[in-house]
Amino acid sequence: FSNSCVRFHCTSHQGGYSHDAVVHALQQCGIRHIDTAKRYGCESLLQKAIKESGVKREDLWITTKLWHSDYGYENAKKACLESCERLGVEYLGMHF
Repeated sequence: FSNSCVRFHCTSHQGGYSHDAVVHALQQCGIRHIDTAKRYGCESLLQKAIKESGVKREDLWITTKLWHSDYGYENAKKACLESCERLGVEYLGMHF
């Protein structure tokens, strides 16, 4: 696993998510770190982009973040599993 030194920060607070840009970054630019959050509202969109890119899951470093309501062990565990489900992955590189 060769980690990209550049991450792709995926947010859609103001409608800024671009499916084509994510796919292009993964396929053509060698980006392998996807940084997102439940709050951004694009985890399920990223699932489609990851699949479409053809990049293997084990070649990606996917990080996502907790929201205030997710603090505490049980809530954090639930939030992590829900993020995995929305992203279509079995594990995350980091959930903070």
